[in-house]
Amino acid sequence: MACHFAQWAITESEPDIHRLSADVLTFANTLSPKPARRFIHGRVLLAELMFYLYGITRLPQIVILPSGRPSFSSVGLPDFSLAYAGSTLGVMLSSEGNVGLDLEILHARSALSQVRQSALSAVEKSWIAMQADPDESALQLECIRQSVHKLSGQNDIVADTLSLHPSSGRLRSSITPNVQVMSDIEGPVVWSCAHSPDILRLICWRYSPREGFVGTQTFSPQQQVDSLHFMKLTSLPPAK
Repeated sequence: MACHFAQWAITESEPDIHRLSADVLTFANTLSPKPARRFIHGRVLLAELMFYLYGITRLPQIVILPSGRPSFSSVGLPDFSLAYAGSTLGVMLSSEGNVGLDLEILHARSALSQVRQSALSAVEKSWIAMQADPDESALQLECIRQSVHKLSGQNDIVADTLSLHPSSGRLRSSITPNVQVMSDIEGPVVWSCAHSPDILRLICWRYSPREGFVGTQTFSPQQQVDSLHFMKLTSLPPAK
């Protein structure tokens, strides 16, 4: 199954909101300026991608699930995940399965907090220590971890629900036993796309209001990727 991941480097210009409902705009007005701006841009990007891929002219109604994940209220519509980092906005969606997206900005957090560091396993710490840029590598693992947690709808991150084995390209989640992650670093942006079940293709897009969606690259599990930072992790068999 194909998953879609779109990024938008947002500017100060006002977004085109014609695909948003009055309810969405009313809710945005209850937020303070910065959260409202992110909220509107996120909904615009999601609406434009839904129109581009499926011809849906107005953003469908969104509800918040008991897990805290946003979802379209109508059955049969794609699952989606939104993420923000600095001025970069991302959306991931798939018509089959569940998705989780996270974005981080390099050097915005030069080192992980003590809480995040305590969640790292001995395997993860060993892998990070062997990398050319340990802080960068630690942030990429954190991005991967967040994308899997967003997929599962976890609000409280518990260290032992997810273990990453970056050297072997494997992971194990006790919440979502069948998940695959693809992650890369592009300029200052670290991104991670998680999907349950496996990703057959990850189609990446850049969006701008003037040009619309422009395809940038497509990843598949068997593909050899030139990027030195590209990582693909797939689930280990369930522990017995």
